[in-house]
Amino acid sequence: MSTKQLLGAKIRYLRKSKKIAQEKLSEMADISPRQMVRIEMGQSFPTIENLEKIAAALDVPIQSLFENDYYDSTEILKKKLHEKIDILDEKNTRFLYLVASNLD
Repeated sequence: MSTKQLLGAKIRYLRKSKKIAQEKLSEMADISPRQMVRIEMGQSFPTIENLEKIAAALDVPIQSLFENDYYDSTEILKKKLHEKIDILDEKNTRFLYLVASNLD
């Protein structure tokens, strides 16, 4: 994963963990919704000014956008995944199995 993709994933993770819609974050950070999509998808690097705005909107220090400490441990992720799997209907369970069986 490239640095742009990791940064975008981190911003998306923090935004979702704070239950902020992408459009709302773009508004809070005074960044166009289209640009926010490109940043979160790892297609565009934000400027330093925009990084500062995003960090402020997420109420995190700017350096935390480049650290891994906000990510859950693998064990926590597995637990969360099991909880999600337990509530899937048959169609979505089959779909998830199809996706997982194609992972390398």
